[in-house]
Amino acid sequence: MAKRPPSSALRNFLRSEAAGGILLMIAAALAMVAANLPATHDLYHAFTQYETGPVLTPKLGVMTTHLWINDGLMAIFFLLVGLEIKR
Repeated sequence: MAKRPPSSALRNFLRSEAAGGILLMIAAALAMVAANLPATHDLYHAFTQYETGPVLTPKLGVMTTHLWINDGLMAIFFLLVGLEIKR
């Protein structure tokens, strides 16, 4: 008979259906605080405007972290939402 590891509070939280939504709300709140505090405003702006990745078109220029977040991560988010709705 195999022993099961003790269940932790973190493991129980991550198994709940609300865990993803709660983590997204915490991340959004932290981003708003970081963007609006005088001490971290310049750092946050520099992070979001950091140029990385290929040049998609001459009009758009080099991709920034802001574009990666808007285009890449939002595409993944809506893919997961669509998969969840289909279920």
